[in-house]
Amino acid sequence: MTIVDMTSSEIGVLWSQYIQNSMSLHMMKYFNEIVEDKEIRTIVEKTLRFTLNVNTEIEHLFHNERIPTPEGFTDKDVNIHAPRLYTDSFILSFLEMFGKAGTVAYCLSQSASSRHDIRKFFTDCLLNVSNLYNLSVDLGLEKGLYVRPPYMTKPKNADYIEGKAYFTKGFNPFTKRTLNSIEIMHLFENFKTNQIGSFICTSFAQTTETKEIKKFFVNGKKIGTKHVKIFSNKLAESNIEPPSSSDHGVTESTTRVFSDKLMMFLKTVLTASGQGNYSAASTASMRYDLVADYQRLSAEVALYAKDGLDIMLKHHWLEEPPQYPDRSKLINQ
Repeated sequence: MTIVDMTSSEIGVLWSQYIQNSMSLHMMKYFNEIVEDKEIRTIVEKTLRFTLNVNTEIEHLFHNERIPTPEGFTDKDVNIHAPRLYTDSFILSFLEMFGKAGTVAYCLSQSASSRHDIRKFFTDCLLNVSNLYNLSVDLGLEKGLYVRPPYMTKPKNADYIEGKAYFTKGFNPFTKRTLNSIEIMHLFENFKTNQIGSFICTSFAQTTETKEIKKFFVNGKKIGTKHVKIFSNKLAESNIEPPSSSDHGVTESTTRVFSDKLMMFLKTVLTASGQGNYSAASTASMRYDLVADYQRLSAEVALYAKDGLDIMLKHHWLEEPPQYPDRSKLINQ
């Protein structure tokens, strides 16, 4: 089979996956040092091997194409000997989030690829990260740590929506209709991701010495906590018990674990993911008050993301993706 050059899309998704896996790799190295539960450790070790294998394969692909490998993150970006900053419960929740985000990312990467070997590579990645996600959920269920979505009464008939009132009954508290299953799903998932995001901001704020960055993470915690409360209230309005956890996930350690560069990059990734989640939820929701909430909260997250981008630019922490040639500049040389 003749191997053709990589397309711009293939270069882009491989580059992005390398950077993100480079970050995940060093987080897993630390988790592997501090995790106490043997069964959770097994999943951490599998995830560690997976991220390492993915980046090794991308390095090989880039080498063959004579494309420079991005710098990403190194052992300088993590102190694996730092005291325990996270509980085992948090680590398992992070692994669940890693698997969930990975299935979306690798599915997108696969669909953006044309070359057979690259499609096969991303297909294998998708299968492996799906397996890691299933392992984390199964273990969470077994240990009673996984928070299930709310149950609901099963419908007796297949019905059709009658009139626009179905969409508008959300603004008036006296005529507000209860949530449908799709709306519950998005509220619940956004509740969970914001809760984990708040824990991460807490851990980063208490371990960085840089005032500017500490302030950024404190603001992130405030935003996450605020959004959790909003989603919780929306569920409670329909007499749905919001999910809760007795494990706050973060210890009292103030010793630095990760570099400011790695912490800022992770928060950038989570913020972008959050905006995508809000966009999907806004599109899927059928109550206009929920649509308005998601759009308003998304704008707040966008402003927060800009603050993070400004900090990363200021400290020269943003690697530039492979760039298409500027033909006008070349012609005018």
